[in-house]
Amino acid sequence: MKKEENEDIIETRKYIRSRWSAALNYPIKGDKYALPYPFVPPCINGDFHVLFYWDTFYTNRGMIADGYFEYAKYNVDNLIFALNKLGFVPNAYSENLIKWVSQPPYLHFMVKDIYEYSHDEEWLRQAYFALKKEYDFWMKERIAKNGLNRHFHNKLTIKDLCEYYDYVAIERLGLTTDIETKEKAELGENYCADAEAGLDFTPRFLDRGIHINPVDLNANLYGMELDLSSYAKKFEPELESIYLNKAKERKEKMDRLMLKEDGLYYDYDFDNGKIFREDYCFSGQFMPFITGLTQNKEGVKKLLSRLSFKYGITSTQKDEKEKIEYQAAYPFSWPYDNYLAYWGLKELGLEKEAKEVGMRWLINLSSTYKKTGKLWETYDPFNGGRAKKKEYPANEMMGWTAGGFSAICNDLGIGCK
Repeated sequence: MKKEENEDIIETRKYIRSRWSAALNYPIKGDKYALPYPFVPPCINGDFHVLFYWDTFYTNRGMIADGYFEYAKYNVDNLIFALNKLGFVPNAYSENLIKWVSQPPYLHFMVKDIYEYSHDEEWLRQAYFALKKEYDFWMKERIAKNGLNRHFHNKLTIKDLCEYYDYVAIERLGLTTDIETKEKAELGENYCADAEAGLDFTPRFLDRGIHINPVDLNANLYGMELDLSSYAKKFEPELESIYLNKAKERKEKMDRLMLKEDGLYYDYDFDNGKIFREDYCFSGQFMPFITGLTQNKEGVKKLLSRLSFKYGITSTQKDEKEKIEYQAAYPFSWPYDNYLAYWGLKELGLEKEAKEVGMRWLINLSSTYKKTGKLWETYDPFNGGRAKKKEYPANEMMGWTAGGFSAICNDLGIGCK
């Protein structure tokens, strides 16, 4: 790393540290949807000014690294509040968003981070019983006929689904709205699945998301089952083996249905009984390495060969047949793409490769911050700088951009106090 690049990274981290307090939102008294604690949303200003679900994991990792543990705990306590109130964690806690979908169930990762810092057994007990509720939601409301999980939506009317399709068609993807109601509703359902996956919107599922067992969702739930087993040992010993056996059963199914000889798990089409999109790679395939489903280093090297570029990791591999520019896809690079790759490589013990992936992203973000004075949500992994995408303009971002940046800096010992 060049001296100037190191200095730019340090300056960017200083900026992030100085802005966490400005990012903290306080609940509005009397608001029907007020959260009980302050929270840190994705943006200080701009469109994303409520508490989102899976974004918060990345935000929290950075805040803990930067000395703002209390803020991270506020966020998790708010998510637990939403879970206990609604029976699931919504993709965002606001009046117009709670009815639609959840998001990737990262709460168990966040609970682990808080507990490993605080060692608060009573807090963990309460969090454990909340996580059991979330697990039940996914196993009852998002279960496919083969026993693995899928993304779907909450109870919605045909009118809701058609309106959602119209929103996606007009505001995001530039599609026609002149189609039959049945087709609109079906596509609306599948766009809901994209949104619940946190990938609104993506070509990965080819508008068939409700018929797919996603790799990352099921690998994530495998990790949740292991965590629940570990916590049950403390608080409900009779359930320890039950959760552990559920994890073993999930791994057996995933190995049988989704794992290929190249060492990677692929999305599974449970309606047609086969792997969906043979040989199609995406950043969600790093999740099995994170939760310990596999330690196949050849598989992760294949992923890097498809997704890793000079300034970052792309969401998906390039698909020459794709005619629509989706934002959760090639050629764009998001915080989660880069952090998942970095995290997966670290879990495999591939420290050199993890550092290379992390440094490319840090250099891109810090050089862009130097030019613009801001952090952004999406970046150009080929030429560097802020991404120029069509679905909606790249937002000025704290949230998961800042969080992922500081977390990786902390791991690599850059800009530490």
